[in-house]
Amino acid sequence: MGTNIPSNRALAQNGGTDSVMCADRSRFTFRQQWFDEVIRADWERHTQHLRGQKLQVLEIGCFEGASTTWILDNLMHDPGSTLISIDTFEGGMEHNQDSDNAAKYGLASLEDRFRANVARCEHVGKLEVLKARSDDALVDLRNRHAVFDFVYIDASHVAIDVLHDAVTSWPMLKVHGTMVFDDYTWKGFLEDCYNPRIAIQAFLHCAAPELKSERVESQIWVTKVPNRTNPTPNSDPEVYYWDENAGLKL
Repeated sequence: MGTNIPSNRALAQNGGTDSVMCADRSRFTFRQQWFDEVIRADWERHTQHLRGQKLQVLEIGCFEGASTTWILDNLMHDPGSTLISIDTFEGGMEHNQDSDNAAKYGLASLEDRFRANVARCEHVGKLEVLKARSDDALVDLRNRHAVFDFVYIDASHVAIDVLHDAVTSWPMLKVHGTMVFDDYTWKGFLEDCYNPRIAIQAFLHCAAPELKSERVESQIWVTKVPNRTNPTPNSDPEVYYWDENAGLKL
């Protein structure tokens, strides 16, 4: 006589062994505990409506797998769900400019730690890892006509890279999908032009007709909505250009 095994979704909903395993983060090895200590509770709250749904998730920047493992454990229960994670596993500018930082974050073993961590997740078979720069990988995904329900941007902390990741992935995000920006308050460089904040603000302004946003701790959560504001043609040739006296200066 066979044994009836409850589905992953049922276990998670009923507090069974699957949900216990998802809550047990001690099975992972992280040099940095920032995800679990600072934002994990916010992710738990803000993704309740996504649980059990068929999801296509894109993670731009996965480092040692803190958010990757959480996504695998909590958002991949539907049989058709998938996760694509992009990373070079070489660290960012802030790591490579400082040998002490590279040692602190364990860059030499970064990819090995990531792969060991995700291997401890039941749904690791739904994960596709693209070991590449995001500017290359995102173009490849566009060419594949990929679409996503959830996009997490946490790769390079250099502003122009953050802006590129957002602009390139935005057309692949479904309407009513979610995009999350990390590092909104991060100021690793003295020059504002390098920090993520200016890029995130620029994107929020440019895509304003198609989004709703909410700041959650040091992250910005964005929901893509149907375009609410159509462009209005300027019919007055006298005001076709900005007045330099109005402050339009480089």
